[in-house]
Amino acid sequence: MTDSTEIVAAYFDGVKAGDAEAVADLFASNARLTNAAGTLQGADAIRRMYRNGLTAGKMTPSPHPPVVHGDHVAVEIDLDANGVSLKLGDFFTVRDGKIQSLTIYSLTPTDARVFEDVGVDPLK
Repeated sequence: MTDSTEIVAAYFDGVKAGDAEAVADLFASNARLTNAAGTLQGADAIRRMYRNGLTAGKMTPSPHPPVVHGDHVAVEIDLDANGVSLKLGDFFTVRDGKIQSLTIYSLTPTDARVFEDVGVDPLK
């Protein structure tokens, strides 16, 4: 799996399944993830975040068709998070079959805090 859209599709499949390990495995060792809660640097911090906050049925993303430009992929998402509907924008950089960076934008500041344990490194 090396095509950037395949990597992004695998990311959303893993989130839907609540498979923290599968999602975390898509990130490069030096990856960066930025969301409304802050920035996580490195695969270990990203893995801890997903292990801490991602469980099956908790979040159901419905991604719209991606916009691709080289190794950059932008995706608008309708997210059902425990019955709360959110609109997000995910911006990926994918190189060598791994997510190098992911920036997640929400339309309102409160969208990011639907789950207090999602989006943060539990060791920080």
